[in-house]
Amino acid sequence: MPSYTPPAPHRVPLPTRTPARIKTIPHVRNRIGALVAFAGLILALLSLYLPWLSTGRDERISALGITDIIDVRSVAPVLFLGLLVLSFLVTVTALTRLGAFAVAAAVVSIGVLAGHLAFIWTLILSTGSTEPALSGLPANATVTFGPFVAAFGFVMVTAGSAWAARSARYVKDRVM
Repeated sequence: MPSYTPPAPHRVPLPTRTPARIKTIPHVRNRIGALVAFAGLILALLSLYLPWLSTGRDERISALGITDIIDVRSVAPVLFLGLLVLSFLVTVTALTRLGAFAVAAAVVSIGVLAGHLAFIWTLILSTGSTEPALSGLPANATVTFGPFVAAFGFVMVTAGSAWAARSARYVKDRVM
């Protein structure tokens, strides 16, 4: 009985698949974008413990302390749910190469970034003025680096998710 010889590999692409119809997914670029988004999310979440406001008496107020002062407990579940959704999307983007989750993470992070920048603007307008937009803040409070670190984290999430979405796998790219 003759021994089995495997067939020679195809050196020419199959006639049903032209090079224009084949998409190679750059795994490294996708993973780097997802990891940048994940690092940005961690940075934004860690900024909750950084000082956001400083008073004249060397008292520093973190983001968690601000929620007690201005009483945002009614919207806190919505903010927490938004961060959970964003962390879910970023995690799925980091573990898979599915483009829909990367695009959704980029869109949600743009919305979160816009809301956060609006809050920073309101916070800046409320400190050092006689008629603050947010009641309950100390009269001599100034904004420190905490909200800007969170904004940078959300920018990283947006950029990383957009980078991952740019090199992700999409269902419409599949050719039968």
